[in-house]
Amino acid sequence: MKQPDTQELNRHIGQLFSESLKVSSPVQMLHTIREKMNARGYQYFDKEDILNELGQLQRIMGALNSEMLHIYELLKK
Repeated sequence: MKQPDTQELNRHIGQLFSESLKVSSPVQMLHTIREKMNARGYQYFDKEDILNELGQLQRIMGALNSEMLHIYELLKK
């Protein structure tokens, strides 16, 4: 079995970590929106704000998934 390229493996693990740090921002924003809704009730603009944050999370999760697949493929070789 061939050894994975250490530099490439290192790069993808680093990228995975970097992308994972981005998850907290949209989650924090969703929490803030939730707190505002608790205080004032649901407003028409909350839907767009929530969907925007969910979209951000979806993009980040896609990047995380991609990096995990790269790492898996490197280790599988």
